[in-house]
Amino acid sequence: MNITLITARPIDFLQAEFNHRFGYTVGLHLWQAGGLNFFRCFLETGRGRPSNRDIRRFQEQVAEIVATFIVERWEKTLLESLLTSEYEGLDEEATEEICRRARAILDQGESSCLQVQQGRGESIYGRVLEYFQENSWLNIDGFVRFRLPDYLMELDQALEEAVDEYLMEKEYDEFVRLLRYFVEAQEPRVEKVHVILSPGGFQLYDGENHNLNGEYLEGFMVDMADSELNYEDLLISSLITISPRQVILHGVDKGRYHNTISTIMSVFGDRVIQCNGCSRCLQPLQKR
Repeated sequence: MNITLITARPIDFLQAEFNHRFGYTVGLHLWQAGGLNFFRCFLETGRGRPSNRDIRRFQEQVAEIVATFIVERWEKTLLESLLTSEYEGLDEEATEEICRRARAILDQGESSCLQVQQGRGESIYGRVLEYFQENSWLNIDGFVRFRLPDYLMELDQALEEAVDEYLMEKEYDEFVRLLRYFVEAQEPRVEKVHVILSPGGFQLYDGENHNLNGEYLEGFMVDMADSELNYEDLLISSLITISPRQVILHGVDKGRYHNTISTIMSVFGDRVIQCNGCSRCLQPLQKR
């Protein structure tokens, strides 16, 4: 019983997997022809014929190795090829980052890529094993392109999500850069601003404990129900307008404002201090 694998990819991974996975003797014969690598593996059973059980187990383990080879050693190249064919103008750094994100998306819910019985590896394993029922030669490259359309579609969908995520992050970085420019370009109107966060919203106080909401938020107070502006946007807009030398964050509900706090820290940098224990932090926001 023998199976021959053919691929244009390096076969060091295949050879290592065969040497480590099989608990019984397997013969290997490797050669190259026409720019392709040929990898023949066969059961060494002495003079007797292998049993149906041995043949089945042999096919299962070879299918596992092929599935792992595709996911672990070829998938990154497949993603790069799909990405460059669908999106123009991406530099090497962007391509690398998007493919990394795509693989992370694909890995969600899987404990390990090496466990090919899970996720996308399971589907590949099943297709390869089915193929071995009728064939003893497998061109891995052609098999992926013509026998695994659902796998390629999964890669394409992960890439689409990764591209959207990447572009949104780039837009956010540009947005933060612009806000940082506004802050650095204008003189501070107040030396210090205390920001008190709570489930009901926020309030701003200066260093003398004067409430700043009425003075600086009046221009932003539009009908919230008819506007896309929310309390988080209002807070950031207010701080940009005031542009204080120091921003001190207080509150009992910082978790809810996690993204807003991250933006504030990105824009104001070392001007921001997070307070975790004063009376303002422990006291709920009072209605005005």
